[in-house]
Amino acid sequence: MSTPSNPSTTTSTATSNQVKTNDEGNTSTVSSTPRDGTSKPSQQQHRDRPLTEIIGQTFPSFDHHSIVVKPFEEEAARDAAFSQELSAMLLDVMLETHAWASARPKHESQVAVQKFEKKISQVMEVEKEQEQTRERLNEFVGRMKTALAALTGLGP
Repeated sequence: MSTPSNPSTTTSTATSNQVKTNDEGNTSTVSSTPRDGTSKPSQQQHRDRPLTEIIGQTFPSFDHHSIVVKPFEEEAARDAAFSQELSAMLLDVMLETHAWASARPKHESQVAVQKFEKKISQVMEVEKEQEQTRERLNEFVGRMKTALAALTGLGP
């Protein structure tokens, strides 16, 4: 096989450093900075560690229970508590409404009875006044007849 006349360059990325290797086996490290122009201390720490150590490092296990399951269970428990509290409040409102609706006809009938009794009393008073007026009118008519009879000499 023939070697190419132009040295080929391969680039592999390890954290924030770029490692260039040419065909002769020489490596050079070119560091890159974040786009905002600042370098972070954690990046500096990663530059000091060899690439094999970084690759060989074990990642902490994903604790799905505390990150996903526990918040979901807490939210479900809050939802259940809210639903139970809301159900209790709705039941209380329904019972109060039923009690009010049940007592309302009785109260209304009592008010109606009082109103009718008052009107009946008023009618009875009017009848009594009319009776007295009728009696007075009869008495007046009787006196007028007597007076006319006395004046005309046809008297009793």
